[in-house]
Amino acid sequence: MDINKYVLAILLLTSLFLMKFTCKKLEIDCTQVKYNFQLLVKAYPNKDSINIGDTLWLEINESVTFKNTDSSIINYGGAENLGTAVGFQLYNPVTKDWIDAVNKFAFYLMKGTELKITSLDKQYRFSEQNSMYVFKLGVVPKQQGLFGLVFSNSGNTYRKSDKCTKANFSINFKETTHNRHLVGYLGPDVLGGDLNFYVK
Repeated sequence: MDINKYVLAILLLTSLFLMKFTCKKLEIDCTQVKYNFQLLVKAYPNKDSINIGDTLWLEINESVTFKNTDSSIINYGGAENLGTAVGFQLYNPVTKDWIDAVNKFAFYLMKGTELKITSLDKQYRFSEQNSMYVFKLGVVPKQQGLFGLVFSNSGNTYRKSDKCTKANFSINFKETTHNRHLVGYLGPDVLGGDLNFYVK
C-alpha cells in the first residue's frame, strides 16, 4: 500500500511537471507584429486650394483583405482598434512655424467613431461594413491660411477574435495630390498620409 502511494505521488509530480513544460512551450508572444499592411485614404475635391466654408472630404473605403509585405493575402476583418489620429496645423508666415489648428475647422463625421480631441488632432476608430473598412469625415475650414493635415498610422492593431496576431497599418493617400509644393517641397511625390492645402 505504501509503494502504491509512493508511485502515485511520483506520477502526480511527473504529470504536473509535464503540464507545466507543455504550457510553457505553447505560450505565444503577443508583443510581436506579424503583418504590415497599407490602408488607403482619399481626399476630395483634389485641389491645392479651397474656400472658407467648403467641405474637404476624407474617406476610407477599403476591403478587409490586405497584401502583407511578403505578398501573402490576409483577411484582417474584425479589427478592434484600427483607427488614426488626424492632425491639423496652420502655417504662421510671421514665425515660419506650424501651430495646432483643430479649432480652425468644423467637422462632420459620417462613418467611423470619434475617440478623442486635442488641440492638434482628432482621433478616430474606423468602422467595418460589408467586409470593408470605412471612414468618412467632412472638414470645413473657418479661416484663411496654409494648412496641413496628416493621418497617423495604426500600430499594434488586433482583432476581436485574436488579440495576439497584430498588424501595423500605414495610412497613405491615394488619388490625392499631397500639394507639398505649397510648403516648399519639390521632390518626388512619395507615399504618405500628409496633405497640404490653402484656404482662401
